[in-house]
Amino acid sequence: MNTKYALPMVLAGSVMLSGCWLDDDDDPATTSVRVLHASSDAPAVNVRVNGDVVVPGADYKQAAVLTPSAGLADIAVDGLLPGGETATVISADGVSLRSDTKYDVIAVGKVGDETIEPLILTDDGARDDANSARLRVAHLSPEAQTAAGGPVDVYVTASGDPLPAEATFSFSFKESVGPLELPASDDYQIRVTPAGSDTVVFDSGQIGLPGGADLLVGAVDNTGANGDASPISLIVVNGGDVAEIFDVDQQSGVRVVHNSYDAPDVDVLLNDAVAVNDLAYPQIAPGAMLDNYAQVPIGTQNVKVTPFNDNATVVIEADLAFAAGVGYTVIANGLLADIEALVLTDTVRDIATQASVRVVHGSTLAGPVNVYLLPEGQTEVGNSSPALNGVEFGQESGYLAVTPGIYNLVVTDPDGNVAIGPAEINLEASGIYTAIARDNDAFDGADLILLDDFVMPPT
Repeated sequence: MNTKYALPMVLAGSVMLSGCWLDDDDDPATTSVRVLHASSDAPAVNVRVNGDVVVPGADYKQAAVLTPSAGLADIAVDGLLPGGETATVISADGVSLRSDTKYDVIAVGKVGDETIEPLILTDDGARDDANSARLRVAHLSPEAQTAAGGPVDVYVTASGDPLPAEATFSFSFKESVGPLELPASDDYQIRVTPAGSDTVVFDSGQIGLPGGADLLVGAVDNTGANGDASPISLIVVNGGDVAEIFDVDQQSGVRVVHNSYDAPDVDVLLNDAVAVNDLAYPQIAPGAMLDNYAQVPIGTQNVKVTPFNDNATVVIEADLAFAAGVGYTVIANGLLADIEALVLTDTVRDIATQASVRVVHGSTLAGPVNVYLLPEGQTEVGNSSPALNGVEFGQESGYLAVTPGIYNLVVTDPDGNVAIGPAEINLEASGIYTAIARDNDAFDGADLILLDDFVMPPT
């Protein structure tokens, strides 16, 4: 169902490019159109060409390469809204596509402030050296524009070199440079500063640029965990594949939830060093608020949970892979005799058109449960359909896209007996919410551990 929503309708109009076209009698020619989602607060999107959905459910920092027939084409991008509805956020009608040109159609700007629009780049693919690394670079980050107060300087140097007196190039939001051809090397470093400043706001650390590569590099809003390291990350687009480079100081993030009712206070060890001390049920360390993580080095790390001050008795042990810019919630789940680690991958990216809600079943006292989000004022389930059906212990819902509003949360068993609620919750647009069902303090029912935007920061 298509519907109007609080999303802007952006009309790109006709993008008419000069050039000769094939006659009707010639063999049909195709072109290359790459679509890139670079709007950090926009939902996942469907991409339509001439009315047909050709890319379903593309999310932020994802790309797809299309090969439509050369000539005129209508290109549209539809945001996916809660409940399966859609709203057209970009409509570019009558785009003229040449067979000898490649196109990038990039969704940039923000939904929340109604600045989302298409940025269309063209490329003829010409290069001087087949063995060079060919780059085109685009400034796709409104956050960086705001943080820098204007344009930014970009320095591409050998790794470890001091910042030179002159930048490799400078640009502003929605501008692009290139193609640049650089010798292939594994020893580059990219740094970004506000224009005219030597204050580095992004540092890639050592990176490689392979020979023969033809890359689109975009500076985008940083939506990774521990995002205070930099306002931006870099996405490197190679065909339809996207890799991300975070600031060298942006590590992984982890928080730990004690959700084992009959387990004692615990210590959490990272590579045999105590990282969390004396964590009691049902506490969270370092905290329950959104993006409140302890920084963890990137790579595989050994994690142990032991009784407080008894680090020789290990109740949970796991080797976990931690990725740059990713936040993890590790839940000590279940009763002590069967305790296990439930590891969740979190998001800290807010989406302007929805509340993002995640529910985790961590109560040993409840079997499979149904989860209801009832409209404000309704406290009985009645004939309502559950938002989640038949959730088993140890399962989590992933992030559900929910229409913002006030709801009554009710959790029932399969027979409709209420285990939790009704609990009134206010789900705001752009909010991120996590609720973990736990055994309550009387050990005779279930209750909730609330995280992320359910928890207000201290005043």
